[in-house]
Amino acid sequence: MFTINGVRCGALICYDYRYPELYREYKKHDVQLIFHSYRAAHMTSDRVAEIRAALGEGLQRFNHASTYPGITMPAMMIAEAAANHVWISCPNSSARESCWGSFFIRADGVTSGRLPRNRTGVLISTVDTEVALYDSTAAWRARAMAGDLHSGTLVHDACSEQRTQL
Repeated sequence: MFTINGVRCGALICYDYRYPELYREYKKHDVQLIFHSYRAAHMTSDRVAEIRAALGEGLQRFNHASTYPGITMPAMMIAEAAANHVWISCPNSSARESCWGSFFIRADGVTSGRLPRNRTGVLISTVDTEVALYDSTAAWRARAMAGDLHSGTLVHDACSEQRTQL
């Protein structure tokens, strides 16, 4: 962890996106901005075709990308930003074949900038940690992080106790 112009920052790399615990741990340490670098690129045409085939042609039309990395990595960044209310910078290689272009996510989970895939470029993003962004979990996040995974009042009734029958 480190600080830039008063903003508490953290850094993650590539496959770390599979571990939401890492984002939550940063949140516990008041990190506001995470630099999460990727290198989902330099694949051969055969490798890209293999990944696309594994996904299946029938499902490609429902997704914004045609590879697992192109679908799951950006989706997880959006989810982690919104769940933890942190800003996330997501640079990726611009080399061919990149699975997606670099992008930036605000703390409310909204993408605020994106570069095209397979092309060089520089993405400039503004981070304003004082701006009031939507945060639907603000009221419960600290309690959940402390281990209280309920609304505060536990309900005891027959339906809740008998979970194996209707």
